[in-house]
Amino acid sequence: MVYRTHILTGLLTFVLCPVTPLAYADFDAGLAAYTQHYDYQRAYREFLAEAQHGHRVAQFYLGEICEGGVGRPIDYKAAFRWYRDSARQGYGPAQQRLASLYFDGRGVTRNLTKAFEWQEKAARQGQVVAQYRLGRYYARGLGVQKDPVRAYAWWTLAAVRGDPDAMPDRDKLAASLSDAQIEKAKALAQAWEKSLKTVVMK
Repeated sequence: MVYRTHILTGLLTFVLCPVTPLAYADFDAGLAAYTQHYDYQRAYREFLAEAQHGHRVAQFYLGEICEGGVGRPIDYKAAFRWYRDSARQGYGPAQQRLASLYFDGRGVTRNLTKAFEWQEKAARQGQVVAQYRLGRYYARGLGVQKDPVRAYAWWTLAAVRGDPDAMPDRDKLAASLSDAQIEKAKALAQAWEKSLKTVVMK
């Protein structure tokens, strides 16, 4: 009877006082340590505690730390894993970085098809650099069939958002396109504009 009472008491405690695994972690403190105080050891600890419980932005920053060797040796394989975890949760900045690792073959076997796929996901999340790079993928046929119309459309979107290289590259490409192709590209850009997501850093 006493044993059963202990079990019931334990279950009641679990229900009334659920485990809070993130209580010891503080993403904001980690971000401040990383961007303001340059305390990379603390930033890594805080981000790691959050990232292990699925915090997609903490995972992204761990990837950045590992890729750049900030406060620790460069580790492209670890960077790839953290970016991948974050990217799979739909985080645009991580999708863009993951695409770059696939493109360069850092931390993973080089795969242009995968690079294109993640670059496109990032571009549709509103990542301006990814939009510019996606235009380059289409212009050169990198990991995807060459399509100058789509290249023009993505460079149009990137140019509107202030990418410095998008407009010059788009204008060079325009010299090889017909008026009909340019009109089609502009129509695509307008359609995509309405569907693009806004990036939220949280």
